[in-house]
Amino acid sequence: MRPKLGITLPQFTDDREQLVDIARRAEQLGLDSVWVFDHLWPLTGGKERPVLECWTTLAYLAAATEKITVGTLVTRSSLRHPALLAKMAATVASIAPGRVTITVGSGDELSRPENEAFGIPYWDADDRIDQLRSTVETMISFLHQDEVNHRDDFVDIQALPTSPRPEPPQLWVGGRAGDTLEIAASLADGWNGWSGSPERFAQDASSVVGMAAERDVLLSWGGVVVLEADEADARERLKGKPPGDRIVGGPATVSAGLRAYAEAGAGHLICTEAAGWRADNLALLAEQVGPRLEA
Repeated sequence: MRPKLGITLPQFTDDREQLVDIARRAEQLGLDSVWVFDHLWPLTGGKERPVLECWTTLAYLAAATEKITVGTLVTRSSLRHPALLAKMAATVASIAPGRVTITVGSGDELSRPENEAFGIPYWDADDRIDQLRSTVETMISFLHQDEVNHRDDFVDIQALPTSPRPEPPQLWVGGRAGDTLEIAASLADGWNGWSGSPERFAQDASSVVGMAAERDVLLSWGGVVVLEADEADARERLKGKPPGDRIVGGPATVSAGLRAYAEAGAGHLICTEAAGWRADNLALLAEQVGPRLEA
């Protein structure tokens, strides 16, 4: 059975038409999912570089598509109050019933300047993991119950009615820290591991499965690809730099690289194109890479 295959969208732009066009092309080509990051400015290129905000973009995508799954990879638990985040997720899920996946993560030290610039609290080390757990627990309550009652060091919510009440979206946890894996295993519908080697993915996936015991937790991988019709053209784009964790090459090479993560346990593969997806290499992903992933 082929793993599901999706892409992240070109949101580090102020051109909404480009982003929506790629999402619709992905849907027409039969890809399974499209995803947006949750950054208030891009991690590269400086603060002045434009970026479309995650959740307003996700709501727009939900209305602009019909079949494809839309989701976050990942939404940061510290940027919004968890009850508000859950209400936002429920709203998007009511626009796109049965095709929303929310991946939540704690962020890391690279996220600190964004929080601080926007006047949003940022937690250190263990507190950041505890706040992630609080967010996931609060969201689960909101998305599955008639009212929320949750009190801990981060939230104090009593008898809060929940609405809207669509089919609950899938809630995944993203991250590689040991405590994050445990949160995914014990609470979430799925886990996402970003980048790293297939061996590292297999190790973390095994930890999640082991801690999940009887629970079914979907395992997913996300990372960067450089995809061209010709192997040499893909390598040329690196300009002599080592590929690192990027999967670089033509359809056969990229499919082999992705298949390694599938064999390590990933049931959903999410690709970021290093330079942003174009119509031609998006078609390559759907029409030549995807079919090669069949078991």
